[in-house]
Amino acid sequence: MTADVRRLLDLLPQPADEVVQLGGPYRPWLVRYGGRAAIIRASDLERLRRLGFSADLAMSSIEWLHDFLRDLSGTGFAAPAPVDDLRGTSVVSADGAIWELLTFVPGRSVDWVECAMRRAGDLLARFHDASLRTRPRPQRPGALPMSDCRPLDPRAATARTQLEAELAGIRAGLSGVVHGDATQANVVLDGDDYRLVDFALGYEESLVFDIAAALWRNGRADPNSVTYDPRRVETFVRGYHDVRRLDANDDRRIVACMMARGLQLQQRLELRGGVDDTVMLRVMSIERQQSDLREAIASAIS
Repeated sequence: MTADVRRLLDLLPQPADEVVQLGGPYRPWLVRYGGRAAIIRASDLERLRRLGFSADLAMSSIEWLHDFLRDLSGTGFAAPAPVDDLRGTSVVSADGAIWELLTFVPGRSVDWVECAMRRAGDLLARFHDASLRTRPRPQRPGALPMSDCRPLDPRAATARTQLEAELAGIRAGLSGVVHGDATQANVVLDGDDYRLVDFALGYEESLVFDIAAALWRNGRADPNSVTYDPRRVETFVRGYHDVRRLDANDDRRIVACMMARGLQLQQRLELRGGVDDTVMLRVMSIERQQSDLREAIASAIS
């Protein structure tokens, strides 16, 4: 355990009985204390600075997220919720990072199987129902909505043009706080219950974008593939449509938003000076496969 985590544990109202570092992005910590299980998550301020966040903007952004998660908890939707046990708050800045304390959502990872996709689509639709029941709020500080995504990579030009052609129709649909990354990697299975975790990318956006952002990973032929499987796409969208009815033209909008998710990832990659050619390879695959993907989505919502 690192010294900064030990210092954070000193803020808790009771001594920690167990502290375990978990896997996944940014390696959060599971801590048990006083009969409670919670997650400690750290956001490195230097990494956020490369994405254009000052320390104050980063703190405002995470406080916005915690405010939404408190509201979401009030709807009865099962998701991580802020825990005000860091000397009376759920967010603190210390040792070059912003630290969060959230409830632990138990469960195991969902397998990469097609049958799980329908349940995952159902789950995202139920989250959207809950999100729409929370209080209206301004855009999250520092958010990168799809309308602002203009990466410098010249391969992004075609996708950007297609997105702009669909934006008016996309904006005509419902918007709310989206998860931003509701993929198989951020869904856990507790008994027979599917749960969403890791809302770190949540912000105000068109709901069809959230479907597309989930399909960015869930619709692939396999987790590391740069091509897409229309059957998996259809299964996920059918699960969503069973709960929340989609419109006839949403096939075009969802595919355009899949490209938009790639543009969003590419722009963030460029901001932090990273290199990952698979992002643009996937965007170009969606461009090539868009007819088949639209047909699959249209079949799911017919």
